Amino acid sequence: MADFSRRGLLTGSFRRSATAFRPPWSGDENHFLVDCTRCDTCLSACETRVLKRGQGGYPEVNFDHGECTFCYACAQACPEQLFLAREASPWEHTLSIGDNCLAKNSIECRSCQDICDTQAISFRPSLQGIAQPLLNHTDCTACGACISGCPVSAIKMRHANAS
Repeated sequence: MADFSRRGLLTGSFRRSATAFRPPWSGDENHFLVDCTRCDTCLSACETRVLKRGQGGYPEVNFDHGECTFCYACAQACPEQLFLAREASPWEHTLSIGDNCLAKNSIECRSCQDICDTQAISFRPSLQGIAQPLLNHTDCTACGACISGCPVSAIKMRHANAS
């Protein structure tokens, strides 16, 4: 979503695509941005501290130091009751493993597999000798554990509708 506000035009953020990842169960981005009062209650409630104040003061998920456990504390703490019911899907994000992955560069590493609770990342044997990562999108919850666990930041989160 482009930011065509005065601030967005002056800072150049109108050119940026929507790269912010909102808290789980936050629903529609436009609705969230309009109704969120930026009170930081959800940030304080986050048990793993992956929610941070992002651009414009809105809460964003930052997986640099941890993962989302889908505890629903952020949603329960929201005084505006912006979040979807817990039964709904927490978000529609997906992960991708980039070309800078150590295994893709002939260096043995399985950090992402070791940290993945759902075992959505496995390694398939390769004729070159180093097993290659295989991400099962069906089993992946997009919790972000593998993002912080990757020593070269090869794993990225992206919006499911992004190309």
